[in-house]
Amino acid sequence: MNVLICDDLPDAAVQLSKIISLSFSDADIRTFTDPAEALEFIRSGKIPDICFLDIIMPEIDGILLAEEMRKEGYGGPIVFLTSANNYAAQSYKVTAFSYLLKPPNASEVINLVLRAEKMRQESDTAGLQVKIKRLSRFILHREISWVEVKNQKVFFHLTDGSEVQMWLPLSKVVPGLLAESRFAKCHNAFVVNMDHISYIQGNTIFMKCGKNIPISKKYSDIKKLYKSRAF
Repeated sequence: MNVLICDDLPDAAVQLSKIISLSFSDADIRTFTDPAEALEFIRSGKIPDICFLDIIMPEIDGILLAEEMRKEGYGGPIVFLTSANNYAAQSYKVTAFSYLLKPPNASEVINLVLRAEKMRQESDTAGLQVKIKRLSRFILHREISWVEVKNQKVFFHLTDGSEVQMWLPLSKVVPGLLAESRFAKCHNAFVVNMDHISYIQGNTIFMKCGKNIPISKKYSDIKKLYKSRAF
């Protein structure tokens, strides 16, 4: 879960960040006190799963910031933070997900983050049909951590630790995966889901599950792809 917080009051931003991090230990939270910097972050191609924006800020208020974020193509949920409840009409212009009165209630914040995560997962339904002997199974792309080919056999390694095997050339699988920006080829025998990379060091990819995957010289561009995608 990638979270963006923008509040010109540093203490308020830190407080909200703590509420989220205590309940979502794997959340990547970016806090900004300058709306212009938050907007530049969005313009750089970063895509938060949810944004919390303070409405009353100098120069660029939260409503204007949200409008600019929408113009840049951000379509995710936006939650407004305010000390007054008279901004609802303005928030409709940017299709606000919700708004919270300050200081925010922890349970309300957690509930909003859970709703945003559920919405993201329900909208992420792309996948592929794989045949295993006489059985057929549909695998969601987001469930795939990495794909490996060995002896003309394709191994789908899933995020729950399980593995699905198929007798199939990798060339039959790769085009459909690479059509999504989350996937990249790092080796003739490997395709990785960059959402599940922990970090890259040298010519080795360290996956969140603990697997180490090599990067061949031919596919070294994956380092730039991952860096530009990383929240």
